[in-house]
Amino acid sequence: MTDPTRSRAGLDPAAPGRAAPLKYLLDEHYPGWLAGELVSDGIDAVAVIAHRPELRGRPDSEVLQAATRERRVVVTEDVSTFAAAIAAVPHHCGVIYCHHRRFPRTRPGLALLRRALVDLAVDPPGGLGRAAVVWWADPAGGRA
Repeated sequence: MTDPTRSRAGLDPAAPGRAAPLKYLLDEHYPGWLAGELVSDGIDAVAVIAHRPELRGRPDSEVLQAATRERRVVVTEDVSTFAAAIAAVPHHCGVIYCHHRRFPRTRPGLALLRRALVDLAVDPPGGLGRAAVVWWADPAGGRA
């Protein structure tokens, strides 16, 4: 029997008592097709490279501010530089770090990332999408 409160991505935004589903902003190193595939999985996702070109090459703090305005969680590899953005924008909706060794920017690596992001959207850690949560994605279920 299927759960009527679950969509392909996990959460039905119309279900009573359900938190709003996660919305992703993929940082500029991720291709637009990845956001498109997440959308086909029922997840609201946009990629800087394809959907927010005005953010290309902008400081991480501006990317995080834009994501916050749209109530999106940023998905990024920029561990070394994004910490400063988080300090500058303490009230954001969350950041998901994706290590390039776990999720190489190849078709198979990005397919792993897609699955991890779908899994994370189905069962997010408390506060992600609503509060300043920082999370490490893991290929084995979206969580580290």
